Amino acid sequence: MKLIFFGLGSIGERQARLLQDNFEHELYAFRSGKNSEKNKLGIKEVHTLEEIEKINPDVAFITNPTKLHISTALQCADQGMSLFIEKPLSSSKEDVQKLMDTANSKKLSLYVAYCMRFHPVIKWLKEHLKNNKPLHTSVMVSSYLPNWREGIDHLTHYSAIKESGGGVLLELSHELDYLYYLFGTPTLIEAVSSKAGSVTTDAEDFADILLSFSGNLNCNLHMNFLSRLDRREMILDFEDHTVVANLAESKVTILSDGEAELKKFAFERDDMYLEQLNYFFDNLNNPEIMNGPDESSKFLNTLMEIKEAVK
Repeated sequence: MKLIFFGLGSIGERQARLLQDNFEHELYAFRSGKNSEKNKLGIKEVHTLEEIEKINPDVAFITNPTKLHISTALQCADQGMSLFIEKPLSSSKEDVQKLMDTANSKKLSLYVAYCMRFHPVIKWLKEHLKNNKPLHTSVMVSSYLPNWREGIDHLTHYSAIKESGGGVLLELSHELDYLYYLFGTPTLIEAVSSKAGSVTTDAEDFADILLSFSGNLNCNLHMNFLSRLDRREMILDFEDHTVVANLAESKVTILSDGEAELKKFAFERDDMYLEQLNYFFDNLNNPEIMNGPDESSKFLNTLMEIKEAVK
């Protein structure tokens, strides 16, 4: 198949590298300026819509800044391309339904890439929850934004700029997605978020959110860009045990009265991205593809509800 990338930043470059190393697709990259530095992977570059039409790609990888996702995806869908859209789907609801309608009418696959669903800890939790009902859960994700991208001024990157779709609510939306994946659509109880430090230009750098799920399950979610402590952890309390799910260290600790059982998973970061790519291509013509048009638009509505409700 012919694949075209829109955006070759850190995530786009990772996806393209994995495709080069593990698949036999023909890759192209759309670059807006002919004078820009050539991409590191040696991918063939195109610079105009006319060139794209001649290539006639089968799939577009939308890995550019969040605020450009929908407009780029619409252009590609209009040309009949299936869509692999990096998370989050968008930074607003504008034209989202138009994109979904276009994808459905043209029978195009549309997938929003939340790779944490393929993390071994999340996969273990998905199975564990089939036979175990949690009483309460809490989630924390923290990292220091200036350390995210080596050699790049973090204050000039879209992650730090509100208008470009930056801020913790969108950039760290993996946590909200896997909560949605594990427990279903939440009801928002309360959300507090703001810019507390100097690690962003104007986007929020922390959020504290209280959510409620069906079955009388409540969840405290904390996320921030401020901490030099890299943490991605979920604690679930059950009637007869507690699970500490540490995604950063790929391990699960099960605590029961007087006992502690440790499960450690062999894991490389590329693993979940590669598994996600395999899932995408295996389900290209599957109308029930995970994070497809219906699910991804519903999740974005939840995400926007939280973003609009923060105090």
